[in-house]
Amino acid sequence: MRSPEGTPPAEAAPAGRADEQVSAVHSTYTTVNQYLYGNVGRGGVTGIAGAVPVSKATGPMRHEEIALLLESYAKPDAFADALGALRVDHVVTLIGESGTGRRSGAVALLKQVMAGDGRVIVLSPDTTLDQLADRVFDAGNGYVVLDGVQDGSLSDAQADFAWRRVRERVHVSRAHLVVTTRPRLEHRLPTAVSHVPWAAPATEDVLRLRLRLGGVAEETIAEAIKLIRVNCPVAKAAEVADGIRAGGAPEEVWNDYDTGTYDTVRRWFHAPGRTMREVLQVTTVAFAAGNGIRACEELFALLDGHVGRQFAQSGAGGKANAFSGPVTSGAAQKGTDLMAEREGGAESALYDSRRAMLDIELLTLRQVPMGAVVREVVEFATPSHRRWVFIVLCGLFGSEFWNGVQKWLSGVLNEPDAPCPPGTVAGDEFEVSLAAGLAMLATKDFEEVVTNYLVPWAQGHAGQRGQAMAVYVLWYMCQSDLGLDTSALDIARGWARSKSPELRGTAALAFSGWLGVRFPSDAVKWLWHLIANEAGQGTAAAALAKLFALVVYHDEDPSRVLNLLTYRLGKHAATSGRTPLKSLTYRVVVMILCIRDASGRPVALRHFVLHPERGGALLDLWAKAFCYRPLRGLSLKAFADHLGALPTLTGSTVDMGRALGRGLRERVTDSRERWALCTDLTRLTRGKQPQDAIRALLDELCK
Repeated sequence: MRSPEGTPPAEAAPAGRADEQVSAVHSTYTTVNQYLYGNVGRGGVTGIAGAVPVSKATGPMRHEEIALLLESYAKPDAFADALGALRVDHVVTLIGESGTGRRSGAVALLKQVMAGDGRVIVLSPDTTLDQLADRVFDAGNGYVVLDGVQDGSLSDAQADFAWRRVRERVHVSRAHLVVTTRPRLEHRLPTAVSHVPWAAPATEDVLRLRLRLGGVAEETIAEAIKLIRVNCPVAKAAEVADGIRAGGAPEEVWNDYDTGTYDTVRRWFHAPGRTMREVLQVTTVAFAAGNGIRACEELFALLDGHVGRQFAQSGAGGKANAFSGPVTSGAAQKGTDLMAEREGGAESALYDSRRAMLDIELLTLRQVPMGAVVREVVEFATPSHRRWVFIVLCGLFGSEFWNGVQKWLSGVLNEPDAPCPPGTVAGDEFEVSLAAGLAMLATKDFEEVVTNYLVPWAQGHAGQRGQAMAVYVLWYMCQSDLGLDTSALDIARGWARSKSPELRGTAALAFSGWLGVRFPSDAVKWLWHLIANEAGQGTAAAALAKLFALVVYHDEDPSRVLNLLTYRLGKHAATSGRTPLKSLTYRVVVMILCIRDASGRPVALRHFVLHPERGGALLDLWAKAFCYRPLRGLSLKAFADHLGALPTLTGSTVDMGRALGRGLRERVTDSRERWALCTDLTRLTRGKQPQDAIRALLDELCK
């Protein structure tokens, strides 16, 4: 996805193609975007639980969200120490690995010390110590910074001073702040605030608490605790508790849990006689789950060429390999059961190629309705096994294996005759599945994914498709149960700062999707940084428009985008004539006001209709765009055309037309400007529908 080339456009003509520009920039991933937000991304194929929708990670937390988080909260051993520090200093830092419950711990701590009905507000992980020390904290509120405030450039003395400023600021404001962070390599932690080592609560405590809250008998609780598995994650213990609370017998629920565990996958890999062919077939599906059987066969054949034959040669040369069984590759390696039933030869090899993959107990064939037909796709029989497969593979194989995998995936993306070509159903499915697979691999080997996939692809080494894949991987890293959302933000932020136009373009596209929904404030900030520095190429502006459309589509609040533009226009209000930044700002505003969603609905008008109480910012932007001469014609024509969509958006078209006209009249206060606006809109809407709504709008506007 390279940035469109060309010189900065003239004001009127190229800006008039705002819709087309947005569509062109995003044409390479529009279809996949629909897959990501549709059923394919909902965990069954990807193996990621709770995959969609991605919710906003920052801003005020809803009361229901807090209640759900804390209703079965079990306090870890470090809770008392952290609470004591928070009461005294009003600030505390929790240091722990991902998955230890730092977020829920931070919220629980704040609710313990907050008085009254104060709100819990999650701040951006991009927040610096200086920004914390300078911000306004409202009395009675609690604030959380997740995986942030790591100003490694500061010396020990500077860090102590900065933390002291933060502590004093929060204390004087009568607020409270909890910062969470991962363990770092520094020898010395700042002493101005307490840094408390954080670990997950004991599995037994979580299980007991949830069962007691569910009214489960003490004898049943004792039986369930006795059956706790070794190294059982807290989240899985919570799932087991929910199963028992729903009426399941402890032994049955724990047995169901066993089918999806790491140990099940590990035992499969280490089973006597396990062959490299089987390992590569499972590896293929790990990266391509949800694809048809033919696509998986073709992908496996390519992977076997890159990896399987190398291991066969290593085995022939006497080198050690991962398995005790014979290691051969390709069609020469037959399944034992099948060979007992059939004679050798071409027919057996062809038959075995498909049967062998489907006979693997980790895999299954699922039927997926597609209109009037049903497709069969290959998946993991237990979706959670997919993530465990990546973890086991990382433990079994070294660079020789992973270099082969990297060449295989690059070939699939680059070669014109490779399976799953772009623009096809198989290609879209493969891209979605590959993104999910790499995101899961990143939970075990983050450096492998970033160094060998994300950075080269984002730099354009695998063409536009590779850049699109880098974006999708960052989006999947935002999924709730992976714990990589702040890492994805950090990567995109680094690309946005880069001098490479390819990296900056990829960052812009990343912020236009799930990453922007997850971190809206950061997305808007960095997209504007890119807009102001891209010399009129338009990629970041189109990305901001895409983010606006996406947020409105999911009925989220787009105020971050609208407030930014209102603020930017306000800064130029007193500037006479044109300046490059003023012209750029208006072009972005018009692009936002012109964009339509995938269904062809005007996004700005749809948001105004759905949330008229939030419509003030849009009315401000419309009014300013209508009065900006260089782009007046474009913005008026788009507005007049968009009015035709009113009947598809509301049953009260007349009331909506009246509200639009009244709002514009209140904002276009210059009588000559308003008369010109009335004249032009009357001309542009002549003969258009819905006539009654348009008449009501003009009656209000032209009073």
